[in-house]
Amino acid sequence: MLAASFFSASILAAALSVNAQGPMIEIQTTLGSNKCLTASSLKNGAPVVIQDCGANSTTLNSWSGTGVPGGTTQLSANGFCLDVTDNVDKDGSKLQVWTCGPRDMAQKFAFTTDGTIQWSGGGNNKCVDITDGNLSNGNQVQIWTCDKNNSNQKFKSIPVNFPVWFTVELDHIAGNCITAANATNAPVTVSTCTQEATGQIITDPDHNGRMVMYDDLCVTPAGNTIADGAKLVLAPCDADNKMQLWNHRTGSVTSKANAGFCFDLPNGNTTPGTQLQIWSCFSGNTNQEWVESDHWSLNW
Repeated sequence: MLAASFFSASILAAALSVNAQGPMIEIQTTLGSNKCLTASSLKNGAPVVIQDCGANSTTLNSWSGTGVPGGTTQLSANGFCLDVTDNVDKDGSKLQVWTCGPRDMAQKFAFTTDGTIQWSGGGNNKCVDITDGNLSNGNQVQIWTCDKNNSNQKFKSIPVNFPVWFTVELDHIAGNCITAANATNAPVTVSTCTQEATGQIITDPDHNGRMVMYDDLCVTPAGNTIADGAKLVLAPCDADNKMQLWNHRTGSVTSKANAGFCFDLPNGNTTPGTQLQIWSCFSGNTNQEWVESDHWSLNW
């Protein structure tokens, strides 16, 4: 196990029990400052790349470990695991994310005392490796023969902190925030952002994508329907309702139940009270681009 520079043995012993989720971390290369292992998106086959870590962690670069203390682990970003493409055990095989499978050997890794992350699914001593040592954003990461002296294979962990609460604002026209009244079936709308953030405070207490307002009401598609034009409302939070889970820290707000659907402002209408909907995600659609403003204490 990595001692001070990665998971401490005590943290791992406490956190990595069988089928238990460990602490959330960013995985930073030691080659350069503020460069993280990052899923390019949360879908099967998305490349794992090197990317600026950014000021705040996101669902794309926050990883948790599941496994056995002292043994192998899976590294999961919101249910998508670090994965050796096609389980090919050779130098240069690229890394991707894929839906986590408890017996998927392409997803088994081990942390070593020399700062490397060794792939446990193959038999040829391969480690996570920054391809060509290139720190350019978007460079897809690979596996390569482990070498404790190879700086391309050295990593450290940074604990992830989550905001106490946040607001979500339309990106391209400032001053328009997601807002709702304190009532079941209240429409989730866009309204003028206020300093007090009345009706605009959102929390994600379990850090799993649930967008909670007023303690126990969650942003939900009406009728739990994921389809173009489905309106967004507040409904009682239900731990078993996957329709209430969202990727909300990535510049758009996408459904975890179906990543192809995004929060959408109908016709770009910023009139206060316009009810939001979900719609098929389209790159460059400004009606689907949002900015999350994170607050790290209960104070404004």
